[in-house]
Amino acid sequence: MKKTIKLLVFTAIFSVLGLHFAAAQITQISSTRLPAQARTTIRNAWNGAPIVDAWRNKEGRRVEYKASVEDGSTIKFNANGQWIEIRSYGGVPTMLLPKAMLAHIDKYYEGQLIVWVAKTPKRYRIELANGTKLEFNAKGIFQAFL
Repeated sequence: MKKTIKLLVFTAIFSVLGLHFAAAQITQISSTRLPAQARTTIRNAWNGAPIVDAWRNKEGRRVEYKASVEDGSTIKFNANGQWIEIRSYGGVPTMLLPKAMLAHIDKYYEGQLIVWVAKTPKRYRIELANGTKLEFNAKGIFQAFL
């Protein structure tokens, strides 16, 4: 019985400690503390628009960054500064997307802006201004409706 109680107490303590250390730490940072590649992406894709705020999100060993630019666009970056998600109601900069994806959207959704995109090594998920959600492979070939 004593061993069982000790084990339960021990488990409870480590569970609480584990949850405490796994909690995300989100801190506002200066735009100069964004990874260099993130700053370059913003400068090139948003024509030098100022960064209005920047954040660092650390959860365990995983680090991500988020920046907002003057036009209201928000961009998430991985620890290396590669963009992984963009929300832009003025339209995601097309220079960041595969040509095949843009050709498909032009052909079937002429005039629709891409307002959200999430990128992984294997796929892109996008949302158009009209609410249509699509999935493309890494080369920009249409895969599915979401």
